[in-house]
Amino acid sequence: MKGKRTIGRKLIFLLIGTFILVGQSWNCQAASQPLRVAEDLGTAFVEVARKVLPSVVSIRSERTVTVSPGEGFGKDFFKGTPFEDFFKGFGGPPSKQKQRGEGSGVIVDSRGYILTNYHVVGEAEKITVRLYDGREFKGTIQGVDPKTDLAVIHVEADNLPAAVLGDSDRIQVGEWAIAIGSPFGLQETVTVGVISAKGRSGLGTGTYEDFIQTDASINPGNSGGPLVNIRGEVIGINAMIIQPGQGIGFAIPINLAKTIMTQLITHRKVIRPWVGIGLQDLSEDLVKSFNLKEREGVLINQVFEGSPAEKAGLKPGDIVTDVDGTKVKSSQELVKEVLKKAVGQEIRLGIIREGNRLEISLTTAQMPDEPRRQKASEEEKKEWFGLRVRELTPEAAKELGLRRVEGVLIERVEPGSPAQDVGLRAGDVILEVNRQRIRTEEEYRKAMEKVVPEKGALLLVSRGGSTFFVSLREEK
Repeated sequence: MKGKRTIGRKLIFLLIGTFILVGQSWNCQAASQPLRVAEDLGTAFVEVARKVLPSVVSIRSERTVTVSPGEGFGKDFFKGTPFEDFFKGFGGPPSKQKQRGEGSGVIVDSRGYILTNYHVVGEAEKITVRLYDGREFKGTIQGVDPKTDLAVIHVEADNLPAAVLGDSDRIQVGEWAIAIGSPFGLQETVTVGVISAKGRSGLGTGTYEDFIQTDASINPGNSGGPLVNIRGEVIGINAMIIQPGQGIGFAIPINLAKTIMTQLITHRKVIRPWVGIGLQDLSEDLVKSFNLKEREGVLINQVFEGSPAEKAGLKPGDIVTDVDGTKVKSSQELVKEVLKKAVGQEIRLGIIREGNRLEISLTTAQMPDEPRRQKASEEEKKEWFGLRVRELTPEAAKELGLRRVEGVLIERVEPGSPAQDVGLRAGDVILEVNRQRIRTEEEYRKAMEKVVPEKGALLLVSRGGSTFFVSLREEK
């Protein structure tokens, strides 16, 4: 009996010991799980670098600039003083100097085609390209597109390792983003962050803005290098930063870059579709002025003479809600959809005109080198909303570069007035008041007298060859 109890105790201790050992082993495994995840992620970054680095190049550019000897201490120091004229030519005639720059690029075609930024090579007289394997080649410009800040250069080399280009339309905010390039001349630098935002615009960099924002470190010299995803696919071309070291960088989406680079490689220039309209986003005041139930679509504020839009019957004040069924909520979205089309392709625009929904078809044309600006006039009178206006004379129209003597000229904008609040200024020309065309000061006065203060006035205004709508309301 005593022996059985002894055996029983031994079994119990053995079981307890086993449970303890198993528990410790399980805890060790659980504790090592996060470590393994981190190691796997690190391995993924290593693989991305190994895959992409051979396709990334360093670019050195050189150009000649003219420098005035009086610049700096001489001319600028005394600017605005009685000594300005004296120091204007101080130091002799202007001299020519070599200006050098550095940037990055990514091989997109094994035949030697490299995608980079326009601002890296656009005005260069000499371009030197250094490959990952250390070889250096003379680069020649294949084509440039200042409007998107993109360029393609070519080197005389074959069988180069081209990068894999991804799909920037499929990226999501929060995904990993890896920037590769030569910041400050430090070649083959890899930095890691995330996609912070998509579709960034309004940065004042050029005509077309649709940037990917990232906190992956981007510095001078990174420009033109690739922004890639965790699979090593290029999703953007690094283009700019807000300030060095601030963690805010921007890249051009690769889908846009692919469209541009294909044309530059094939045609050495970019051929864009053109509709011929000026656009502005709808503010809350404009939504009310156009009696819309909600903010929907993009407002047409100008239709260029002889354009596809004019031929199709589009008018200033029409609101475009979709392009071939794809909804658009901003000017940038509408431009993006139109640029996807080919020259000569028919497209359908859904519009709202005076509360009615219509569909208008038009055929795109080739965008002129410099889109035609329609010279028009502008509207406003006396002291309504803080505006003082006068008749637009032929002499004033000629001075302003207007083709038609139509509308009324804003002579003065009262400080702190509703007119100043919406950005109107002296020299603007008022063309319409509440959709009524204005040709004379008398027509303007009659139109403004009909304005209901609570509803305000919708003005079509001309400035510098462009037209835009503003909604004015008296402050309560």
